[in-house]
Amino acid sequence: MRHFLYYNQDSIDSFLAQIEQGLLLKSEDSRGNENSITNSHGVEADITGDLSAKVLGIGASLQGDLKKSDSNTEIATRMVQSIQEKALHDYAFDKIFEYLTENGLIKDSEFCIGDSVLLSGESTLFDFNYFQQLFADDGAIKLINDQSKKQVKDQISTIRQKMPRGNAKPSEIEIKIKELQNKVDNDESERKEIVKIIKAIRKVLPYNRFMIADSFLIPLTDKYLRDDPDIIAFKYGGKMSIFGYITNIIDSTEQKEYSNRFASLYDAMNQTMFNIFRDKERIYIMHPVTMYY
Repeated sequence: MRHFLYYNQDSIDSFLAQIEQGLLLKSEDSRGNENSITNSHGVEADITGDLSAKVLGIGASLQGDLKKSDSNTEIATRMVQSIQEKALHDYAFDKIFEYLTENGLIKDSEFCIGDSVLLSGESTLFDFNYFQQLFADDGAIKLINDQSKKQVKDQISTIRQKMPRGNAKPSEIEIKIKELQNKVDNDESERKEIVKIIKAIRKVLPYNRFMIADSFLIPLTDKYLRDDPDIIAFKYGGKMSIFGYITNIIDSTEQKEYSNRFASLYDAMNQTMFNIFRDKERIYIMHPVTMYY
């Protein structure tokens, strides 16, 4: 059984529509008379094909119209709502994945823009708000660094107290003290550098959250998350499967010729993405459809 953390129903619906030539049509119609006009919000379904019927959870093909309006009985309303919900439930992903697999449409190497990809393994969930608070001047990382600095000072003080007075410090003791001091200074310098990187990238990326997996940068849209967006960075991590398709490739070694001034600006901004990764020459921007354990 899959536990979906992210489920992009719009993309799932689009895949199904292409496979089965459409599932649901939404409509709104108005009715009027001499005295007044009343609006009726309706949903119509014209359903054909075995896959459509299975996805809808009714076990057989259907042809016909189902309509919900303000005048429907409670039972009819519940039935139509149930069909609408089941039309895009998790089972739909199995059918899409089966179709893509059988037709060899999921790539595992030599990726190009538009390729469907399934990533399975370690990934990092990055939340701008969470990490900005984590690395802030009054955040947890600064507190840890301050505590580490105090511990180092205590260690250095203990070392010096044990040294005989009036004698020159052995060179190995001086080296040890210097290493301890450098570690504290480097930790704080790294924290400040990360704060700068987060601020710079946030101005470029129009998303609050994204996944990092190998060479893939995967922006997330809050409305498709199946848990509270404000707690997922703390709550989730480790190995996860991510299915989606590639929408952009950023290559640090590629030499391009630009037909206008603005194209080069976009590439210059994209280069800031490499600050997120280590030792990567190519980054794949991936549009996520599902994320699950």
